[in-house]
Amino acid sequence: MNVLIVDDDKLARKGLIAVIDWEQYGLCVVGDVQNGKKALEFLENHPVDLVFTDIDMPEMNGLELMKICKENYPETDFVIFSVYEDFSFARQALRLGALDYISKIEFDPEECDAIMKKIVEKYQNKRREKAERNLRAEEDWEGENVRKLEEEFKSGRWIFDENELEKMSEQLSELPLRYAERILVSCFNHLQLSERDKIPAFETMPELLNWIHSWLQNQYLNNSSKTDDISLCIRAVQYIQEHVTESVRAEAAADAVGMSRGYFSTKFREVTGETFHNCVIRYKMKTAAQEIRKGEKSMTEIALELGYDNFYYFSKLFRKEYGCTPGEF
Repeated sequence: MNVLIVDDDKLARKGLIAVIDWEQYGLCVVGDVQNGKKALEFLENHPVDLVFTDIDMPEMNGLELMKICKENYPETDFVIFSVYEDFSFARQALRLGALDYISKIEFDPEECDAIMKKIVEKYQNKRREKAERNLRAEEDWEGENVRKLEEEFKSGRWIFDENELEKMSEQLSELPLRYAERILVSCFNHLQLSERDKIPAFETMPELLNWIHSWLQNQYLNNSSKTDDISLCIRAVQYIQEHVTESVRAEAAADAVGMSRGYFSTKFREVTGETFHNCVIRYKMKTAAQEIRKGEKSMTEIALELGYDNFYYFSKLFRKEYGCTPGEF
């Protein structure tokens, strides 16, 4: 730990440096200056952990120095070493966070070892307590964010929306692997997915994300025999994709996947997070965007192919989805 001595009495500074075996306590005196103003100049260019300072000094006293350092150098701790024995000074110093208040008059070199051990112990305890507080705050922050992400992941919307999947993947990648694994397992259990007992142990975050993408791809390729709600809704989305240029109705999709029409609409919204109607529009606008990128058809042709004979209405839906008109896109 680096130590700075601040005292307007040069002999007092040099005497304090000489009388203490600083190295024995893990300390190193990196400088000594004559007042608070000079101390601030020193601190601008030198890292200091502990300042031993007098109170009564010209230009800037020790208490003023402590107040400024509390704002500008909060990691720097103080020990007051002064001739003042007035309790009010000691109280002010301790309120400002001083580790100790030592009277020059009563200071006995023979008691130096006990004094220094007490100061170092207080310094270490203060640092330990701060580290524990920071860790608790970090854990609280992480815990809250993990819980929020877990709830989002449990919604299952990422299964049906590529943008949602991309967002979730990005958020997961920012977490420690153990948290991401916990969210994945919790999500699969909550959604009662058949593979919940087959989630492997992951070595890296990319491995986990690749597994999610592979699992999702497999769901869309091999779900024809599954009858759980997630699989049935995936088949309904596939139905939309296959009939995107048609007037797709919820009744037809329900019949195609073998669900009752009333149950289908409720369950589709519950599982995917959006109504069937909005899902149809999203896929139609996605198809429109793909056709616009190709540049092979006019905007009117694209709108008509997707079932929109009113171009203004088509343009309005496209703007809502992409934030711009088809022409701007």
